[in-house]
Amino acid sequence: MPTQSLNDITLFPKEIREILCADNEEIINLCKKAAVVPKRNNKGLTYFSYDDLKKLQHVKQMKHSLARISPNQFAENIISSINNVEKTISKNILDTLDEKIDEKFQGVEGIVTELIKYQTENEKLKSKINQLNLKNIQLKMELEKYQKIGFGLYKRQENKDYTI
Repeated sequence: MPTQSLNDITLFPKEIREILCADNEEIINLCKKAAVVPKRNNKGLTYFSYDDLKKLQHVKQMKHSLARISPNQFAENIISSINNVEKTISKNILDTLDEKIDEKFQGVEGIVTELIKYQTENEKLKSKINQLNLKNIQLKMELEKYQKIGFGLYKRQENKDYTI
């Protein structure tokens, strides 16, 4: 007689109820929580695999272990878990940023040289803006010397009197 492996074992709902000591409604809820979908054989009868049973047992045990924890302890567990996650994430982000800064700037010396380079470039751009502003003012003053006379023609006026 060939031996059956655990994966080949099929359990019917009645056997599942007896093993888990649960009624149909509780088994349905456990199936939803464990994401277990009962299978159907060629005769249309519902059955569960051994793996499904293990998943259902695990969910039921988790349910009972959570029921034994007091609400305050449960809240403290959640808060401590969140704090641990926060610390881990913060540490990972800081480590990553440190690595990127070291790669990009080779430490503090690199940051200082980059800063000096950017300051020099900024000063050059400021002086260029000042030169362009002066040129703009000169061109506007030159443009004011011309008066439109019609048909796209302009007449240059030599001295405009700005006195009041």
